[in-house]
Amino acid sequence: MFVFLLILILLAVLGVLGLALKIAAALLLGIMIAGATFLAVGYLVIRHELRRAQAAVGSQGAIRRSAHTTVEIGQPRRNPEVDDRY
Repeated sequence: MFVFLLILILLAVLGVLGLALKIAAALLLGIMIAGATFLAVGYLVIRHELRRAQAAVGSQGAIRRSAHTTVEIGQPRRNPEVDDRY
């Protein structure tokens, strides 16, 4: 596909093709470049968001709330002196 597009552009530059084909070749090339750019930017944005989410999950410890409440994440710590079965 890309080789065909290069041959088409080369023929358009040499003046062998008509104006309509030159315009079609330019539009096709523009659409391909725009699509490739869109895909590359989308890939980079998704990769950035995934890395940010992984960093947030990896560094997650105690969460502080505005009412000074602490929520601990991980294995629960039990006090053997307190009976909290109920």
